[in-house]
Amino acid sequence: MDKIFQILAVFALLMLFVRRFIKGREPRFHPYDYINRIKPPLASEIAERLVPAVFTLPEDRGQYPVEGGVDAFLLYAAGGLVFCYSAVGRLTIFRQVPLRQLQELAVPLDCTAIAFDPGNERLYFEAAGFLFVYGPM
Repeated sequence: MDKIFQILAVFALLMLFVRRFIKGREPRFHPYDYINRIKPPLASEIAERLVPAVFTLPEDRGQYPVEGGVDAFLLYAAGGLVFCYSAVGRLTIFRQVPLRQLQELAVPLDCTAIAFDPGNERLYFEAAGFLFVYGPM
């Protein structure tokens, strides 16, 4: 009986080992957090790199499982992340493949513009005349 358990344990470890190398390792996620609040305008080299958010149409809002719906989203293909913004002040971060929620955090309400800087992986939210900066910690 002990031999059977040993064989099963070795088989399970071997399967986990094979699965990890076949599937590959996804990039490590660093949680985002509030960094700073600044007055516009941004430095020109940062402003040139920014990727603006896409504000969604009502029929596109159900694509991501976010409570209250998605009002804007940003796609960061190099990191495999999708940032979903809700006007009620919620940002939900998803891993793109496979689709899974990584983090949810509070952000400013009713932002007029949202942009992502792929150079330093920071998010900029424009609201109430300020730019709110969020980034990985």
